Amino acid sequence: MGVAPTSVQPGVYLKTTILFLVLVTAAQSPVSQTSVVNRVPLFRKGAIRVLILSGQNNHDWRTTTPFLERLLLNTGRFDVRINQEPVGMTSDTLAVYDVVVLDYNGPRWGQTAENALADFVRSGRGLVAVHGANWAFSGLVVLADHHVPTGIMEPAWPEYKSMIGGVWSDQDPASGHGKRHTFLVKISDLHNPITAGFPGTFEADDELYHNMHMSEGVHILATAYDDLKYKIPREQKPANIPTNWPHLDFNPTGKDEPMLWTVNYGRGRTVYTTLGHDVKAMGMPGFSTIFVRSVEWAATGAVREPEPEFRSWAEPPAHQQ
Repeated sequence: MGVAPTSVQPGVYLKTTILFLVLVTAAQSPVSQTSVVNRVPLFRKGAIRVLILSGQNNHDWRTTTPFLERLLLNTGRFDVRINQEPVGMTSDTLAVYDVVVLDYNGPRWGQTAENALADFVRSGRGLVAVHGANWAFSGLVVLADHHVPTGIMEPAWPEYKSMIGGVWSDQDPASGHGKRHTFLVKISDLHNPITAGFPGTFEADDELYHNMHMSEGVHILATAYDDLKYKIPREQKPANIPTNWPHLDFNPTGKDEPMLWTVNYGRGRTVYTTLGHDVKAMGMPGFSTIFVRSVEWAATGAVREPEPEFRSWAEPPAHQQ
């Protein structure tokens, strides 16, 4: 004797299907809301939560990363953590943060970590990348400390260029910079919250990058004139350059080059600055003030208490000491 099939009402079937899909989606979600809730009380109440990604750079990340943390903490607006091994990063790692700062230039992280960062920014969070971070993931040779080529060649991460707005390239016109020197940075947008209220220029003691390969949708906030007199002569270039060293350009362009820009990536906000070669460069009032305001804007879309003038945040205000 056969068993009659069970009759299921269409509405019940639909509700059951929806519930099943919700449960499956929740089970597959990379972010644990319980983890986020449990971690929030570990940060200072009301502070913008910042994660600095570091641990590898051809620049001196061992001094620059703690210095960037110091600049942020001295404002009293931020609480900061540092991750020196981004390879293990997941969406759950990032979920509690408002903004990520990149002081990183090294090997690729793998699909899980790279997707986690892209999803983080795309969902409406912030990203601020500093100086050599735009060499990373560009398809050029991976550099170790003191610019030593490792011989590691990896394919570019195309999404990264879209996310930060511009990268180094050895394709014509090749990227590069002349001799380090002191120069004026000219603000080209005095209405953006990052730059609003400032004088039209500030001083930098830094490398002046030129011929960055830009993506679409970049909004330039500041530029600097790449003076021809700071060309690096052939005899001063490194000797015995390995064959896998990219073709770079050490001849200034004689034109204004972008120094600071923003990108809208999904619902998120990205800021990149070519400045910040070392602690000396980062301690300059212009870099320092622009950096802390960039992090706040990337995290929140606003700058709550803009400084009336450029100042270095290497030391906290007198009333905080």
